[in-house]
Parts: sequence; structure tokens; C-alpha cells
Amino acid sequence: MSEETPTPPPGDVPPAEVKQVETDEVLGSKRAKKSFWQRIGASGLSVSIAFHALLVFIAAAYVVSTVTDNARKDPNSFATGAGGGSGGERVKNTQHKIKPKNVKSLAKTTTRITSKSASASIALPDMPNAASASTMVSGMMAGGSSKGFGGGSGGGIGTGRGMGSGGGKNFVAKPVMGANIFSQRLAVYFDASASMLPYLERVEAEIRDKFPDADVFLSNGVFIDVHDNEIVGGDKFKGTPFLNRPTGGGSKKNAKGELVPTETDVNKLTTQGRSIYKKYAQNFKVGSVGGWLDVLKDDRTYDALIVFSDFQDGVRQIRTKAVGNVPAYKPDKGMRADPPVVFSDRTNQGAGFSRSVTLIASGGASGQPVVQCKDTTGLIVGMVALGSGIPAGTTVTEIKENVSFTLSKPLTAMATGRVTCNNGGDKRFPEEKKWEDEWEKAFAGARENKGPRLYLISTSRAYGNKPGTILQRCVSASDGGAIMVKFGNGKKGENTLNNLHNYDDLYVGMPVSGRGVPTGATLVSMPTFKNIPDPDDPEKKRQKRVVDRQLTISAPLTDDALNAVFAFTPLVQAVGTLAKDSKTIEDVSGSIDLKSGMSIMDGRFPPGTKVVAVVPNKLSPGFFTVEMSAPAASAAANAVLRFRPADSSTGNSRGGAPVR
Repeated sequence: MSEETPTPPPGDVPPAEVKQVETDEVLGSKRAKKSFWQRIGASGLSVSIAFHALLVFIAAAYVVSTVTDNARKDPNSFATGAGGGSGGERVKNTQHKIKPKNVKSLAKTTTRITSKSASASIALPDMPNAASASTMVSGMMAGGSSKGFGGGSGGGIGTGRGMGSGGGKNFVAKPVMGANIFSQRLAVYFDASASMLPYLERVEAEIRDKFPDADVFLSNGVFIDVHDNEIVGGDKFKGTPFLNRPTGGGSKKNAKGELVPTETDVNKLTTQGRSIYKKYAQNFKVGSVGGWLDVLKDDRTYDALIVFSDFQDGVRQIRTKAVGNVPAYKPDKGMRADPPVVFSDRTNQGAGFSRSVTLIASGGASGQPVVQCKDTTGLIVGMVALGSGIPAGTTVTEIKENVSFTLSKPLTAMATGRVTCNNGGDKRFPEEKKWEDEWEKAFAGARENKGPRLYLISTSRAYGNKPGTILQRCVSASDGGAIMVKFGNGKKGENTLNNLHNYDDLYVGMPVSGRGVPTGATLVSMPTFKNIPDPDDPEKKRQKRVVDRQLTISAPLTDDALNAVFAFTPLVQAVGTLAKDSKTIEDVSGSIDLKSGMSIMDGRFPPGTKVVAVVPNKLSPGFFTVEMSAPAASAAANAVLRFRPADSSTGNSRGGAPVR
């Protein structure tokens, strides 16, 4: 029996909403259908995302607040280790505070930041966001063209090349004791021998006044010794020097009786200087300036080298190896090794400068050995003389400066016109001179900023100006300079220089500079001397040579100069034939090293006349034709002519100075 469910009576209750249900085929039951968002379980994910977003917001707010507070507390700190490619990520804040500059001051001048650390890099602080400042900064950071020290490229932390890596081709020369030195990184070799000690302190002070970071190397003497074709103390020299010249050491007493060090003070060297000295100290000791120049000529640490000396030691070269038809040297059994000297540039050492000099004889009687000569510049004892009335094989035995010279044989006719003198004492084979060519080539690289310029400052001997000598060739090749310096006194309003420490290698016409000396002044007359009874001799039997008339220059001094430094620039000498109203000098010969741009110091040409071109004479080897910028006012045959070297105007595009 079945029971039926009664139908409910109608009422006010609305009918229930009909839901779709899914029938489960397995269970046979029915359930409500869920949405897609519910089915993937995303309800909990939404809550998680909202919670983490809140955490991120709180963390970001904390970081921003902290950075803002630090910047407010230390607005002037800046980071190092950014540019230059070193330590870009390890930035350190410096302790030094830099006073902020306004935009106006930044537009005019920029602050130069330097470091005395050997490894530190530098990053620039943020610049003000102004039009003028941003323009300037973008130019600097983009590595644009610059003058002076140059501007590098650097994009901030980690990737920049740092400061000063750009070019600075317009670098201005700095005057040091009369020489214009083009350099940003300078090394000095100072002759600390007994004759030079009185000038040590003053010279170093003069150099450091213009180049505070110059590296000064000291040694007793300035000599160049060569074994076969190797420089003693040079980078390639591995043997034992035969020419044991004393190099001294320790300390000596100067003119005041004070102890003065004669060895390099390592504490005064830059970081690079200390590194070089540590590696080559022994080389410099045994090889003197020869080893020093041989090492540094190929080193890029310095862009200029100065040698300060009286240049009395010179160059000596010996032979130990077999060359040509000459066998190798073997010392006698039981005897100390003493290889033969094949070249020496010192007057009494068996050779001489590898060069010739042309002079003009002004008189000399037949049968007499004395030749009158108003200019003996470049002449040395031992030279072979060739000329009218001079017998073959005649040599120079004595020289009276700018007066006469004496020959080893009497004249066969009256001496007039040109007299050519050459040393003829160089016994080297061509392969034994290769070191000279290597030096000249290395220093010639300075013209393309691939080597150092060479400057020679002498107190006695103008060795660097003797044509044909190795140092003169290197000076000329590097576009450097060589001058003479003398220490003496001068008085305002007078045109005399008094009590110079010596008058060696000075002559009329030399340009003069120094305290109170007007620009363009030249040496007008040499001093004259006389003998008087020596006031220190109680018996009055001894004579003392004193100055009778002082050395004079072409213009009066504009200031008093007490114990001052006066610089004299040697001139280039030649002999030639002039024609009136002609710009050409014919048959030029002599100790010639003429170049275009040199100024002629001769009254027969208008002031400021310069050399335009120097052309070798193909028909007469050893003679030249020289074209001048203005014609001669009068004619002259076999005239002694002097030329002033042109001032160098080339800059140096190397990097900044070394750090200590």
C-alpha cells in the first residue's frame, strides 16, 4: 500500500528558486555547481597577496625614510671607488666635507679633486640640476675636447675611466732655471759630486717650486760607460763593469760645512719613483746617468727628464768582443783586466767628439804654429786641423779662447779663410755605435708622446749643445733643450752680471735670462781679468786673478739680483757666404745643426729673421744652402753665423702627475 503526499495548500510564500544540480553518476546524489574562481582555490591566494603587498609597502616606506634621513644628515659626502674601473661596487664615503657650490660658481670654475693614494679612484658628486651646470657636466662626462690637463670620460660608479684620461695637448710649459719644461711627470738626475754640492739645495728648490711631485735621483758624478754596445747599468746590462768609476755615497760637506746627503732620498720619491728606484737602484749606482737614461728612455712613467751637472765626466766606450778583424780582448795572465778604450769624449782621454768644427782664421804667419781666431767655439785639443797653409797631420795642441790656437806643426803659408778641425779619434766600428742610434730613436718618440723629452742644465760645460755628441742628438730628437746656468749678482739699473761662479763655455751673443734680466737680452761682452797681489799672502809674492771688467748684457737689470741664477742659451754655430739683398746663405758648413724656425743672431739680418729651409748641397757633401725669412743687408764670405734654437711650443698629452 502506498501513501501519497498531500499537496500543500497555496499561500503567500513565494516559490523557492530552482537550482541546477549535477547528478553524480557514481553516488547517485546531487550537489550545487561552484564557480571557476572557487574551483581553483584562489580565495586564499587573494588574502596572501594582499598581506604581502602590505609588507612590501611598509618595507619600502622604511627604506625611503632611512635614505632621506642619511642624506639630510650628510649632504656633502661623496663616494670614491667609482670611476676608473676599480672597486666600483665597494664605494666608501670620504670623511672630508666639500662645501657645496652654487650654480654660478660651477659655471665659471670646476673643483679639481686629487688623491694621494696609489690605488684610489674618484667619483664626482652629484651636480646641481640646472641648465648651465648640467651642460657643463654632460660635456665633462662625455669626454669632449679639452685644454690643459684634459677631460676623461666617466659615467659614474663602476664604469667610468676616471678623471684626466682625455687629451691635454695645449699643456703650458713651466720655466725652471731658464729652461721651458713641457712636462706633467718629471724626473731629475742630479750630480751630487763635490763640485756640484753647493747648488744642490737651491736647484732642488727651484725644480719643486714648479714641479712639486718631481722625482729627484742623486748620484756622485754624471758619466756614461759603454761595454761593446751595452750601457753599463742599462736595462740589458748583465755583466761586471770594467770601468770602475767612484760613485761615492753617504754624505758630504757642502760649502757651509754642513753634511749633505749624496744619495737618493727614497722618502721624497713618488710611488712610481720608489718602484723604479727599488728595481734599478744598483743599476743607477754602477752606471750613473748612462744607466738612468737607458732605463727611463723606454719607460712611460715620466714625460720629461732633466740632467743637472757640470758634465765633466763624459762618455767612455771599451771593447771586449771580437769586431771586424779585431780579436776579442783577453787580459794577460795574472793582470787586471783593462780593455782598450775605443771612444772617449773627454779632452785628454784619447779621443774626442765625433764631429768637426769650421772656424775662420784671422791671421797666422808662415813658419809659426799659432793661428789667430776670433771665435774658437767647439774647438778642442787633439783635433786634426785642415786648411790653407796647414801641413797634413797637424793637430791642435793649445787653445786661447776666442784669441788663437796653436798647432803641432808650423804653418807653410799665412793662415786665412776656413780652417776645418775634426777629432778623428773615434775608433769604433759602425756596429759599436748602435746604442747611440737606439737612444736617439727612443727620445725621438717624444714628438709623438711615445717617449720622454730630455733637458740638460749645465753649470760648466755646454755638452748638450756640442753638435754630434750623443746627448745633443737626444736633446734635439726629443725637442728638449740644453742651457747653461751661472750663479752670481746683478744690480738694478746696471747691465753687468758680477762674480759668476765660472765663465766656462760662455760667449758673446748668447741669450740671457734670470732675475731682473729683460726679455730678449743677450751677452754683449765677456769679462776681462787682471792679476793683483794676493791679499791673503803675507809675503805679497803670490798673484791673484780677479775680474777687471764685468760681463755685460744688452739691457740694464730691472731688479736687484743677489746670489741669483742666470741662464745662458748656447747658440748653433755655422759658417756661410752672404749676398746683399739675398735671402739665401750659400756654402753653409761647420758645426751645423740648423732647423727651420731658428732665429739668426747676426747684425747683417733684420731682427727676428728666421731659418725657412735647410737644403743639403748634393755636389758638395757637408755643405748646405739655407733660406732665410728676410734678406741680408750686406755681403760677407766665410762669415761666422750663429742661430738661436726655436722655443718649443709642443705640449704633452699624457695623463696627470704621479701620486705619492
